[in-house]
Amino acid sequence: MVHSSVDRGQPKPTEQDLLKACLDAGVQDFVSVPCSITDTWQWLTSQAAREQRLRLVMTNHEGNLAGIATGIWFGKGRPALVHLQNSGLFNAGDGFLTLAGEEVYQIPIAALVTWRGWGAEDASEPHLAIGHRTDELCRLVFGSGACVLGDRDGGQILDALHATLAAARAGNLGVLRLSPQAFHRTAMNALPVDFAQIPSYWLDHLREKKGDASLPDSLRFHQSPTRDAALLALAAAHPRAAMIYANGFTSRAAQARVDRPGSFYNVGCMGSSLAVGWGLATSRPDLEVVVVDGDQNAQMSTMKEQLTAQYPPNLHWYILNNHVGASVGTAESLPLSPLYHHLARVIETKPDEPGSFIHPRVKAKGANMPHALPAGEAPRLAHLARGFRAWVESTNTGEAA
Repeated sequence: MVHSSVDRGQPKPTEQDLLKACLDAGVQDFVSVPCSITDTWQWLTSQAAREQRLRLVMTNHEGNLAGIATGIWFGKGRPALVHLQNSGLFNAGDGFLTLAGEEVYQIPIAALVTWRGWGAEDASEPHLAIGHRTDELCRLVFGSGACVLGDRDGGQILDALHATLAAARAGNLGVLRLSPQAFHRTAMNALPVDFAQIPSYWLDHLREKKGDASLPDSLRFHQSPTRDAALLALAAAHPRAAMIYANGFTSRAAQARVDRPGSFYNVGCMGSSLAVGWGLATSRPDLEVVVVDGDQNAQMSTMKEQLTAQYPPNLHWYILNNHVGASVGTAESLPLSPLYHHLARVIETKPDEPGSFIHPRVKAKGANMPHALPAGEAPRLAHLARGFRAWVESTNTGEAA
């Protein structure tokens, strides 16, 4: 249900008050695509991250937000706060609908959405266009089950923030729309002291360490295997890993052939599996994490730049490259560029003959289903997500391979 409240009698908080409220509420993980409305708030979060009072993940695309937050929840059991512009709701929508939405996996997330185009004073035509659509976009992206607070006038924003974070802690999706009218900007921006010290990675080094040059001998096939054969070999090569499978035929075949505790079937949000795996791997560096994508899933991911900036040593990315979008017909894929061979272990697999695929859609069943469900609840995919989270919490694998 979408809520909104205005109380013009309350004094406006500062961006420092907003950050303090988040920290006081126990928020430890911030995942952000920046916005000019919150530029000083962003600077404060960066400073707090340098002081190790929080973890800040900057990402390049809103499509990564729900996936990274999902991986953090799998790894730590706590909801992350994601930050984006209202104009980024289009990009973020699929992830929120599938991963955080109550109809599918219902991953708890808190979202802070800045309200560009809040009024006529914001004289940018694109901002005004998105400002008028923000209510409707939030209804469509977050769904009727989300707690959506904050309005264009920005009244009573601290109360709304507390309620948003409480909703996420309770296992739901909490959303706060933040108008520039809601708070005073008091902090001063400055370039970070280590601005020129951001590490860069040679792709050849990544290919040797993480890409297909590092493909284990057990996964080097003399002839292209079927998808099922490749999945069986991957499961055998990583017997203790958290396995995250991309949507479509990959997840369906994996549940049918290699289902085991520690498997997550990302049934929607094409391209987001790498974000989920990255979020989990960086949250649990002791846990081996394997992401299995198809070629078109891999190309749709917006996480490649994230990997070149920070590639967790415990994360392994595989691409089953059959050159077609088999889950949606016989549409040919674009060829994988050399970048994918540097960042992922690419396994050439046989394309499916049309009509030959036999595995049913992913169901709420199998190794990750909790032994007992809450009274009156029918099995749902959300239970699979909670079973996977429970497996992660109970697993101590030592140093990742």
